[in-house]
Amino acid sequence: MKFTTALYGLFAATGALSQGTDIDGNPYPDLKTEGPYALHVKGQGKSTIDGYLYAVHEFATDYDPDAGVSVLHYRPSPAPAAFNSSYRFYFNSTVDDDSGMGFVVTDINASNSSIPDKLYKGKPMFWTYFPGTNVAWLELGSGANPYNTFNLGFGEDGRAFAYFQGHNDAEEVVGKRSDETSINIQNGWVICWQTTYTIAGYTLSWITWGDTPHNPTCQRVDLTRMKL
Repeated sequence: MKFTTALYGLFAATGALSQGTDIDGNPYPDLKTEGPYALHVKGQGKSTIDGYLYAVHEFATDYDPDAGVSVLHYRPSPAPAAFNSSYRFYFNSTVDDDSGMGFVVTDINASNSSIPDKLYKGKPMFWTYFPGTNVAWLELGSGANPYNTFNLGFGEDGRAFAYFQGHNDAEEVVGKRSDETSINIQNGWVICWQTTYTIAGYTLSWITWGDTPHNPTCQRVDLTRMKL
């Protein structure tokens, strides 16, 4: 099983996709794509959250598809907005990856015009962390490559999980090298009222540690996908 994955948005739902090259001129692995999907969130426990996510630019005046970063806002609705591309997402992995994991992408034609051959197209989802909080933003931005994206997948129950592979610092012992481990983390998704630069709204976020989010507006949710 191979875990080298990355993201790319595409109009078609299947097929192999040629990508850019790394700094040494070596080609990135071709990708396979699934979708489009809508992303659904439903609150846990007594939460009334039930609706869909859509991509929105962090700067209200940013209309350039090849630039800028988006966040995922939540809208309560029984169905995603028809004919609205901001509700459409794709899930991709390398063509030789049988792990079932990959990444979510939006703005499928976007690229970084300064180095278009060095990066993947589309805007993949990534985590942005801040030292003063345990709540990370989920953002989507151009300029992705295999080394700055993160794996996620969908379990047998349909719920999304984040895949972590590395060293668990809770098991570190002075003078010893800890073993590498991997884990699927499913219960970190939250919807919080977040201010991201020039916009504010209910935003898909992630609790990085602990049971209580620093942001008091956060509500835990399950994230699933629906084929469009």
